[in-house]
Amino acid sequence: MTEQLHSIAYFSRSNLEGDEAALKAQVMDILATAWRKNRQRNLTGALLFSDGCFAQVLEGPREALEETFEAIECDPRHSDVTILHFHPVDERSFPGWSMAFAGEDEAVRARAIAANALPTADAIAVDARGKSFLDVLSDYVRRNEASGKVLGE
Repeated sequence: MTEQLHSIAYFSRSNLEGDEAALKAQVMDILATAWRKNRQRNLTGALLFSDGCFAQVLEGPREALEETFEAIECDPRHSDVTILHFHPVDERSFPGWSMAFAGEDEAVRARAIAANALPTADAIAVDARGKSFLDVLSDYVRRNEASGKVLGE
């Protein structure tokens, strides 16, 4: 029997510090670790880093998600971690990506906010916004993966 897939979406404030080059290097380090560990754990997903905040969707076996999310919560590079959703899913939204990276693209963040999928950092609430954020991020990744605007493995 195949293990039930789950999806978790969360939002957090970034505690990364430094100039633009230092921030990019730190985010690339996060991505390199995610690409390696997610493949090992059978996880897929997408990450958005923008305006000093992270928003991420992860999907895969529940136990692997719980272990990974616990590590994220304990990671000093994150604060104010807020779960947008955590529930079973029938299929993956990011099946080809151990971790797609939507980058620091203000356009995707602006679309998510406009769709009321990702409120401002000070107004975040847990409700159907997790699903809306997933839809916005999934659409962004699908539209931009062919053009190379999305990094990932």
